[in-house]
Formats: sequence, structure tokens, C-alpha cells
Amino acid sequence: MTVTTDEKKRVVIPSARPGDRFDVQVTSEGKVVLTRLELADKADNIRLVKKHGYTLARGTRRITQEQVRRALDDFP
Repeated sequence: MTVTTDEKKRVVIPSARPGDRFDVQVTSEGKVVLTRLELADKADNIRLVKKHGYTLARGTRRITQEQVRRALDDFP
């Protein structure tokens, strides 16, 4: 795969998603090696907020519909 930088020194990586983090290593031959970093399992800061008359739990990370469905399946 070949990518080109723009005038602001940015490169688009097709398989990358917004928020992905990479370790950048530049070798002595001038090669650039990107290694995707995994997110650390840190605690999510959750707080309760009122919105349109409902109480919602707000966190710092987004959750997927699949995660909600799994949690509801385990709910008694």
C-alpha cells in the first residue's frame, strides 16, 4: 500500500479508525514503521445526568449496540 502526505504532513491510513493510536519508529534506512497500540483497560468515568426528564449514565468511552445487548441479556 502506498500513501501520500498532504501539505500539512498528514497521511490517511485506510484501515485506521478515528482515535486509533500508533507507535512510530523510524529506522536508520528511513523506513517508518507504525504499530497500532491497544487501549489500556482503565476505568470508565461514569456520571449520572438528567436529559429531557430521564436519568442517563454518561461515560468517557462510547459503547456499541452489541455491548448494550449483551449487558441486557445478562440482566436478571
